[in-house]
Amino acid sequence: MVQVDDEQIVGEDFSDARLDQQQWNNRNYVACNFRDADLSGVKTTSVVFTECDFTGTDLTESIHVDAAFRSCTFTRSNLQHSVFRRSTFIGSTFVDCRMRPATYDEVDFTLVGIGGADLRGVDLTGGRLVEANLVNTDLSKTTLASVDLSGARAIGAKLDGADLRGARVDANLWVAASLVGTRIELTQAVAYAQAHGLSVEG
Repeated sequence: MVQVDDEQIVGEDFSDARLDQQQWNNRNYVACNFRDADLSGVKTTSVVFTECDFTGTDLTESIHVDAAFRSCTFTRSNLQHSVFRRSTFIGSTFVDCRMRPATYDEVDFTLVGIGGADLRGVDLTGGRLVEANLVNTDLSKTTLASVDLSGARAIGAKLDGADLRGARVDANLWVAASLVGTRIELTQAVAYAQAHGLSVEG
């Protein structure tokens, strides 16, 4: 396994490169191109990617701890069987990506464009989806316990059978998303009723 540490890389073209099974620590990639690169099995710790292009990138079975993907582009990327712990995707966009099964442990998806994604059954416990674009996203049977969904756009989103207990949810989600069989708490049930114009009385 190749291990590379403590470097800043700006504007490099890694398209079609084979970088699989490498280990990167404390690196900074800025405006780099990883289009169609093989990053399968890569392990990163405290690595920051800023405005990088991961179009067509193979990230299967990769592991990322304390990593940051800031305003990155993921199009037709494969994240299956990957692990993200205490990591962030702030401002990034995902289009036609394979994002499950994968592990997202305390991951920040603030301002992420993830509309239309298939996240069925994924566990996002303790994460953040603040002001995320969840339009037409399939979150059926997804665990969203204690997730912050403040300001998330959820028109057409499917949360059927999802677990929303303890989640922070705005009124618009209660009316915009499909919530058949969704697990919620009593206080959330009151908020749901109010969002639908019902008068909740003791």
